[in-house]
Amino acid sequence: MRKWRFGVLSSTGAGHLNPLIALSQELKRRGHTVTFFDKPKIEARVRDAGLDFVPIEIPDRSNRESPHDSSSGVRREIATLRFNLACVALDLEHYLEKTPPALAAAGIEALLVDEIALTGPTVAQLLGLPYFILSTSVPHRFGWKISSWLTGYRNSQTSLSWLQGAFLEVSAPRVSGPMRRTLDRLRRNAQLGPLRKLSSQHPCLAHITQLPQCLDVHRSAVPANFHYTGPWLNSVARQSVSFPWHRLDGRPVAYVTLGTTRNAQPETYRTIAEACCGPGSGLDLQLVIALGNRFDPAMFDDLPGLPIVVRFAPQLELLRIAKLAITHGGCNTSLEALLEGRPMVVIPLAYDQPAIAALLKRAGAAAVVPVMRLSAGRVRKAVIRVLSEPRYRMAAEGIRSQLASLEGAKRAAGIISAELEGYAARRRLEPQAPLNDLAQAPAAPLSYRLQ
Repeated sequence: MRKWRFGVLSSTGAGHLNPLIALSQELKRRGHTVTFFDKPKIEARVRDAGLDFVPIEIPDRSNRESPHDSSSGVRREIATLRFNLACVALDLEHYLEKTPPALAAAGIEALLVDEIALTGPTVAQLLGLPYFILSTSVPHRFGWKISSWLTGYRNSQTSLSWLQGAFLEVSAPRVSGPMRRTLDRLRRNAQLGPLRKLSSQHPCLAHITQLPQCLDVHRSAVPANFHYTGPWLNSVARQSVSFPWHRLDGRPVAYVTLGTTRNAQPETYRTIAEACCGPGSGLDLQLVIALGNRFDPAMFDDLPGLPIVVRFAPQLELLRIAKLAITHGGCNTSLEALLEGRPMVVIPLAYDQPAIAALLKRAGAAAVVPVMRLSAGRVRKAVIRVLSEPRYRMAAEGIRSQLASLEGAKRAAGIISAELEGYAARRRLEPQAPLNDLAQAPAAPLSYRLQ
């Protein structure tokens, strides 16, 4: 079987990076070479996992003037939305200029494109590379706002949250609004047709998601090249995290994480602590709260119950001993909790989280607390319900038994290998288009220019 040189176009968020690293390690185990192309800030993380890395430098936006509209409500949101759209458009242009030469110089033969790497399919078309779309959560083509009445999702107090979602929450297979116009302009500059023709001119070999089919709703219109696999998980892929295990005092543990999204607010953690450990809560729980890099743990020294608050926690190990997880509904955390048979209280904040929350509630493995109606009382009732009603634990354990045999990373790697073997065989049957070995391609500048 041929060994391929894969290039990975990922995202720097842990929710995307962790499963893509696990899948890449499985491909490497099979003898392939895997190289990530992304911002330098994740280089150490990728190299520590035994994978190759090529930095794609993008201009620093931190000093770019942000909107300073002193008004509130709709006007301020519009100014912020315009600012964010401009930043994303500039990043798209830069990635489309810098990534293709870097891939060609590295001799990449196939691309693994994170669903939210919007320029990925266009880069693949420019270089004539076979590519795969990888969804680390509910594929965006299925919709991220399913059952919004159930999850109570809105990321603002005004009615513009739906517009922000429509414009910014897009993916490589499903681009709309200003992002689509930006990509179409860049594609014209590169002498390519519009995005609407990409699926017929240069389609992906497969679209693969780590979402297990047993958790999803029935879908009648799934493309033939779409595959469910189950979680892409490899505990060896995780960075070692120090943790004060000696501070666990024997009480039942509730593991709290709201992911790495910027939408989490300090008040949410305080509300959860008040719900679980405040006066009259009636819950004898010890909270372990993982903040990520957003906040200093010292900010939360005064929380009720004196929970263990850290920036990062050994999530897999803590889920093994926890009674439940209180989470934002990120796909990785949710799947890892289910792999341990742990029920959840879910407070969806943004992006794909409302869809995950709806699926978890439908499966009976979680209670959902709408973020726009968040209160200590509602969180407390949800926690009591999840801990006292056996149906939640039984549902989570039932899903665990289905996930245990999936071996998602192996299944995904097998699909990728089989599709590439078929691709190579088809190319050999085309005398006018032999299968090129890009390892011998010159690293000279490409013949197109983005203007």
